[in-house]
Amino acid sequence: MYRDDLAATHSRVESLQRDLAMAQAQGVRDQRRIAMLHSQLQALQQTIARLGGHAPQQHIIYASRGNIILALGICSIILCSLLGPLAWAMGNDELRRIRRGLTPAGDEMSAAAGRVCGIVATAILFCLMLVLIVVLGGRSHA
Repeated sequence: MYRDDLAATHSRVESLQRDLAMAQAQGVRDQRRIAMLHSQLQALQQTIARLGGHAPQQHIIYASRGNIILALGICSIILCSLLGPLAWAMGNDELRRIRRGLTPAGDEMSAAAGRVCGIVATAILFCLMLVLIVVLGGRSHA
């Protein structure tokens, strides 16, 4: 890839970034299209970096869900342990997005705390299920 090809690749990256921003700004988000544009953008940035050019900075793609995960984790402990696995999974996903730079890192602590609350609620749910199995199993033998 020579200078003209590199310039064309940079132009394509800028075009994909605009398309991605427009897709995210629409009222109804098309997650499949956003994911496709994001993967194309990453592939082009890797190509530019591999050829010695400077890849443009990666843009934030997803809004932070840290506070939502924290609220869900707290609710899973206080109200309903069935929400625990959901808070745990969402927390894992959010922390993964933060590490990849797809989500702003501002709510990382909230996401981590919500994840821990989800783990605790899942453990409580598991213990309650064991107690229920033992109690019901003991009644069937009596």
